Amino acid sequence: MRKILYFIELSRPINGLIAFISVFLGALLASNSLLSLANVSIVAVAAFLIISAGNALNDFCDVKIDKINKPKRPIPSGRITRKEALTFSVILLEIGTCMGMLVGLTAFLIAFSVSVCLAFYAIWLKRTPLAGNIVVGLLTALIFISGGVAVNSLSGTIIPAIFAFLFTTAREIVKDIEDIEGDQRAGAKTTPIFWGSRVSMYLIFIFMASVIVFSPIPYLAHLYSWKYLIAVVLGVDCFLCYCIASLWKNLSRKNVARIQKLMKLDIFVGLGAMFLR
Repeated sequence: MRKILYFIELSRPINGLIAFISVFLGALLASNSLLSLANVSIVAVAAFLIISAGNALNDFCDVKIDKINKPKRPIPSGRITRKEALTFSVILLEIGTCMGMLVGLTAFLIAFSVSVCLAFYAIWLKRTPLAGNIVVGLLTALIFISGGVAVNSLSGTIIPAIFAFLFTTAREIVKDIEDIEGDQRAGAKTTPIFWGSRVSMYLIFIFMASVIVFSPIPYLAHLYSWKYLIAVVLGVDCFLCYCIASLWKNLSRKNVARIQKLMKLDIFVGLGAMFLR
């Protein structure tokens, strides 16, 4: 029983839950209904499994880094072996990818492409400046589009996809600043290591400011309602302004870790704002 809990911890289920909800939101925004509930559910579960597999594969590849940055995680703490983590990841990737076939060729190709990209990211791209951050942002955006694929309509998925890309890319750079010590010892060339924390802060500012600037456009274009506008301004824009100010003043590991965790929670606020559209 404990081993099962360790595997759940390894998969980081909150990330999978965000992906699961995002698929349903993408489908709802694309069709204004969930008539293809079976297809949407299949894609949502597939997204959950593939994201969980990606997290496990990351930990498999980052064991040396995590011994410094995240020593309490299942692999560096010795609760799960690297072989077990790899097997777990491969099984989830295979199941998630095959589930895409149940919906159609497009869904399968997306699931397969995401699985390949996640593996490529974990093995190599994660340790390259900015490129790895952007890839994660693009893959997160693709989750909303996959929700549209499940209902055979991509209209309505572009707006949340843009939000997801900008917000996630900013958060990924924040996470890189948090993990700079372990990444340096492992010889990784992440964004803050390659360009420095201050340049990384400028990039974070650009992506966060882009979210703030873009957020009222769906309302101004008469695509979303005033309820969305209030929720996104108060729940996301004001929060991002706080993040920018806090990080600008204090780039200590403790503060950066706090901000990136708050950003993960704020993702649910952003999803809720779009549900209110």
